[in-house]
Amino acid sequence: MKPLLSERNCRKRAVEAELDSCRARLRTVEAQLLEVLQEKLRLKQEVEAWEEDMQQMVRERVRSQLQGESRGTLGARENSSTSRSSWIQLSRGQWGRRW
Repeated sequence: MKPLLSERNCRKRAVEAELDSCRARLRTVEAQLLEVLQEKLRLKQEVEAWEEDMQQMVRERVRSQLQGESRGTLGARENSSTSRSSWIQLSRGQWGRRW
């Protein structure tokens, strides 16, 4: 009967060691998941800030264009493609905040 108890103890220790190993891997994966979620949140905030910047810039451009038209500074009749391109073309530095 002693060999049977010894064999059971060996298996029990092996299973406990495997369980400890799995727990350690689980902690590692949980830490990695937390890092990924934090990065996702940071990127989401950057995108939201960029969208806000773009909306503000478009509003300012449209307001400026409308003010110019109301003052008559744009000329009597511009064709629509020229008018549209004058406020849509943006230099690379005007796209959102600098991170």
